[in-house]
Amino acid sequence: MNILQSLFQSIQQPTTPPHIGEAFNCWTYYAALKESRVACLTMLNHTNDTDLKETIEHFIDELLDPQIKQMTDFLRNEGIDIPPSSGDKPKANEREVPPGAKMTDAEIANMLIVKVNGLLLLCFMGLFSVLRDDIAGMFYNFQGHVMLQSYTLKKLMQKRGWMLTPPLYYASKDSSRS
Repeated sequence: MNILQSLFQSIQQPTTPPHIGEAFNCWTYYAALKESRVACLTMLNHTNDTDLKETIEHFIDELLDPQIKQMTDFLRNEGIDIPPSSGDKPKANEREVPPGAKMTDAEIANMLIVKVNGLLLLCFMGLFSVLRDDIAGMFYNFQGHVMLQSYTLKKLMQKRGWMLTPPLYYASKDSSRS
């Protein structure tokens, strides 16, 4: 990661506007960041698990908010419209959420890992079509932070038994191979 950071720190200011693919990927990533933030605020209202709360708060404070700010500045500087988004959810007492509406900690963790992996996929998509080095550097940086969050969350999920895993695959000994 340090090699990429030093490479992209030497990038010069772009001389061309972003092409439509770059603009679209940035716009989409921003929208996903904002909606992930709203989902995280909702998740905080459903759990009293200290480790899960800390993980969600860390995700908001250390990944979502800084990336939202950076992407907001980028979109504005490039003249790209900011996509509409849902407003922040107010804090609620998790004990007041009705049992039929309350998410379990396992559901919250699995919803969060889907959000994290969705952001990671959007970073890959952003990198796939990028021509401008400054945008590539931004997506590489975002990708690294998202991967770190994914790792941290997966460790918590494994520790608590919340990880949804498919069954193990054992090749049939009778299967014929062509």
